[in-house]
Amino acid sequence: MLALNHQQPDRIPIDLGGTICSSIHKNAYIALKKHLGLEVEELRMLDYVQQLPYLDEALLERFGVDFRMVQLPAATAPDVNIFEDGDYYAFIDRWGSKLHMPKHEGLYFDWVDFPIKEATMKALDGYTWPRPDPPEVNARLRQQARYLYENTDYALVGSAVIGGGIFEQPARTMGLENFLIALVKEPKFADRMMEQITEIYIESCHNYLEQVGPYLQVFTYWDDVSGQDGWLISPDLYRRMIKPKQRRLLEAIKSKTDAKVYYHSCGAVYDLIPDLIELGFDILNPVQVSARGMDTKRLKREYGQDIVFWGGGVDTQHVLPFGTPEDVADEVRRRIDDLAPGGGFVFAAVHNIQALVPPENIVTLFETALEYGKY
Repeated sequence: MLALNHQQPDRIPIDLGGTICSSIHKNAYIALKKHLGLEVEELRMLDYVQQLPYLDEALLERFGVDFRMVQLPAATAPDVNIFEDGDYYAFIDRWGSKLHMPKHEGLYFDWVDFPIKEATMKALDGYTWPRPDPPEVNARLRQQARYLYENTDYALVGSAVIGGGIFEQPARTMGLENFLIALVKEPKFADRMMEQITEIYIESCHNYLEQVGPYLQVFTYWDDVSGQDGWLISPDLYRRMIKPKQRRLLEAIKSKTDAKVYYHSCGAVYDLIPDLIELGFDILNPVQVSARGMDTKRLKREYGQDIVFWGGGVDTQHVLPFGTPEDVADEVRRRIDDLAPGGGFVFAAVHNIQALVPPENIVTLFETALEYGKY
């Protein structure tokens, strides 16, 4: 909490698996546990799309992880049914979209078919919108959160966003290309669609936070509006159509909990940061250091007093998968030097650790952070 309040604690907090944007692919997880001589348990999947398992306590303790997740899968229903579909495994998500993953060496599920086929009000009228989780789900999460809050010193992280962000989820329900076109050519349709999603999320967050809010330290929200080189849409379009809805959702969340609220967007988000600060987001993730304009020293100098950087601990596009352990250690020390001074930094890899990252590099990543990340 000192770090999240821009104060210097004894060491930097460390995250692995506290969110669905700071975890590890199941293939890398299995290889890592074998490398460490830890028993590989029967995996339970947290996120089928990204192939993220729930992480074993022994591994979290091994790396001094300070966070524990208290939420259900965001992008898939809790009782998702995986079925065979020719050369693929497939499932239907809670929004009615179909995803599949190749049976042979598949690494992720991709969206391939969508329930909303055209950008018309009639299509929205005929669409069956998903409902928030039932009360018994949130009651169960409350029991889990209360136990961890009263019996451990971990910071608890959760969310009740039952899909992608307000900008992301329409793309998962009608296809990215179709939604981007609709934003420009059918703005009334796009606005109504995002408004309905916002209302669902506000209701879901209200129900969840009524139960879990008193025990939570961090609430996570994700909405990728940037790519590797900059905005996916024009800044004006974001500020006119999306930002007001994000504001309404954020205000609803903050009315129900004292938790810090975390905004995840991959890519080159330098120009987005002032908007996030103005909205009242407390934390930025994943701090994609390999994207344009994402120099960690500059980010810390210009925005480090106003927003916490969660991530950015290592370049995960180049150094972590393809460098030597020595390269990884050098990178980790560099990012800590840039981001840690004065607090306001949570150490994590940039987004999830991918399938083919060598386990030696993962061990070096966290052992260097534990050793070097002291104030």
